[in-house]
Amino acid sequence: MDYKKLNKKAMTCMYVKTWIANLIWIPGLLATSILFKDELPSVVLAIMYGLVVIIVIYSLIAPKLRYERYRFLLTEEEFSVRKGLIVTKTEIVPIERLHKIEVSSGPIFRAFGLKEIKVTTAGGEINVSYLDNEIADKIAEHLKVRINTIAVEERNVDLIEAEQDSLSDAIDEGYMEGEHGAE
Repeated sequence: MDYKKLNKKAMTCMYVKTWIANLIWIPGLLATSILFKDELPSVVLAIMYGLVVIIVIYSLIAPKLRYERYRFLLTEEEFSVRKGLIVTKTEIVPIERLHKIEVSSGPIFRAFGLKEIKVTTAGGEINVSYLDNEIADKIAEHLKVRINTIAVEERNVDLIEAEQDSLSDAIDEGYMEGEHGAE
């Protein structure tokens, strides 16, 4: 199966989130360099201006690269996400190991009609962000149904094993009583 790509509005949301995060640093660095320009060595000022340029370039390039690499996959057996900026990593979680499904949407995501799904296992969690509301809800519902199906199957297996153990114990007790009666 092929990994699915995000909707284009996810890329716009990535840009907005990146710029909001970086708009704290840019004015801070510029204000500091202007206020303390007479007291700071020219090397420090050059580094600060260089950081502003790097942050601006990053804010222009990173969301596009992140969008191009971001993929997700849902099968009957696993849920996975592939993401990264420079290093691409793939996280795969077997559905049978899921313990918790959380669907959330902060103010920025809501503005773009997007949600994030966080699934938790005993070993950690996996987040799939920037999903269309409809797709996120369908994935969450699919995972819920699949987890419930697996739980019911496991319960049935446990019941069958318990019945077999009970029957085996009853047979053993009958056998033991038979041995004692023969003496």
